[in-house]
Parts: sequence; structure tokens; C-alpha cells
Amino acid sequence: MWTTFLGLVLLMASPQVEISKTFKKEMTPLQSGVDSVITSTGSQLLQRSRAAYIEEYGIVVTLEVAFEGPQNPFSGYKTSAEMRTLVEQRRKDLQEKLTAFLKQRVSTIDSIAPAESLTIVIHVLNTNPGDVKNLPVQIVMTAKKDSSQPIAVRVLL
Repeated sequence: MWTTFLGLVLLMASPQVEISKTFKKEMTPLQSGVDSVITSTGSQLLQRSRAAYIEEYGIVVTLEVAFEGPQNPFSGYKTSAEMRTLVEQRRKDLQEKLTAFLKQRVSTIDSIAPAESLTIVIHVLNTNPGDVKNLPVQIVMTAKKDSSQPIAVRVLL
């Protein structure tokens, strides 16, 4: 009786163990890839990306960025208009590059099932609130593995 029960428990745990091993192999390259995309836009990475696998949802990657560092007397002064233009351009570049990254990566990740998703949550720190108003606090980008739908982007102000 005990052997049968133990066998059933091990049989049920096997897929989860396999997903866990696969995710551990894919986690570091995924995190590094997201970090590379962020830094290639000129944005500052305040908190490196962290990936987590959520059962029956997929993978969620979180990180924190600043599109531009705070103004200080030792770096060149930028007017409010220059700061807004720079931040908006970096935000646009970041969304375009991460969209391409998500499209490429979601289809090649083995640790998520066809109905699951790959989501990137970007927490944005506004280091110049006097110059750049209405900057989003969070940008959430989601791609479903089996979907031909475009990447879903939600911006929280």
C-alpha cells in the first residue's frame, strides 16, 4: 500500500521536477538577455532582472529601471524639454526592443507549456519628476507561447 502511494506521488511530481530543471537552465540566459536589452537602450538598470516560474501561468521576469539618471552639477545640464525627449525616446526604444525579444524568446523556451506566457514587468523610477511628468510607474509586457496575437503591453501611470 505504502509503495503504491509513494509511486503515485513520484509519478505526479515528475513533470514538475522536469519543468524545474529546464527552467533553471533557461533562467540565467533569459535574465541576462533582458538586462542586455535594457542597457542597450541607454537606460540605467537599477535592479537586475529576476525570473520566476509560476505554475499554470508561465515565466515572470521583474526588474527596475531609470530612463535617465537624476540631474546633478557634475553631468551636463539638460533642459526639461531635452529630458522629456530623451526619456520618451528611451521608453519607446525599450518597448520596441523588448517586444522583439519576447517574440523571439517565447517560442524557444521549453519550460513553459503552449498555453502559458512569458511576462516582463518593468518597474520605472522617475529620477526627474520635475522635468518628466506622467512617466509610467510600471510597464508590463506579455507574450503567450501558442498565440499569434501581438505582445500585450500595459502601462500603469
